[in-house]
Parts: sequence; C-alpha cells; structure tokens
Amino acid sequence: MFYKVIYTDNEFLIPKKFAGMTYLVLIFIKPEYKNDFGLLHHEMTHVKQFYKNPLHSFLYKFSKKYRLKSEVEAYKEQLNYYDVDRSQLFAQFISEKYNLDITVEQAQQLLKS
Repeated sequence: MFYKVIYTDNEFLIPKKFAGMTYLVLIFIKPEYKNDFGLLHHEMTHVKQFYKNPLHSFLYKFSKKYRLKSEVEAYKEQLNYYDVDRSQLFAQFISEKYNLDITVEQAQQLLKS
C-alpha cells in the first residue's frame, strides 16, 4: 500500500479542528503530532479505505452513514496505540467534528462494539 506522509501547518490542507487529514493516499499531519503513531494509523486507515473502495472520497463526503463507519473504524485503530483509554475523547470528536448528528454516548457505543 503506497501512501505519503507530509507534516505541515497549512490550514488549507488541515482545518484547525483536526490534527491530520487524508486525501486519497496523501496524509497530512500537523508537525506537533509527528510522534503520534495512533494518529498516523488513524490516517493510514483512511488510505486503506480508499484502496478498498475507490469511491471512498465521494462516499465519505456525501454519506453520513459511510463517514461514520469510516471514522469509527479509524478511531478504533487509533485506540490501539495509547497507554490510556481515549475512547471518551474520540467519541466526542466523532460526535462534534464530522457533522454526523450523533451523540457522544452513541459514538462511544460504536467504538466499543
């Protein structure tokens, strides 16, 4: 699987509310998160989703159901890289950052399933 990681503070590529962003096979991460392997693997999950489904970018943008599934999968992967349980924090991110009309509690249940 090919992917390229680029560390940048460019707000056009990474909106303020995010630490990283993936476009097809390009992963952009803010420099202060360079050693956050959980974040890297979260973004790599999105690259894998693209390889599995070439319509990933389109579906992600236009289908809340698909976007929710994609983010839950990526955050579940990310959880594997920390010594402390971050599921509450990630549930809050899912609830608030992705326009998904889901509560923190609902997101937490999906992360546990």
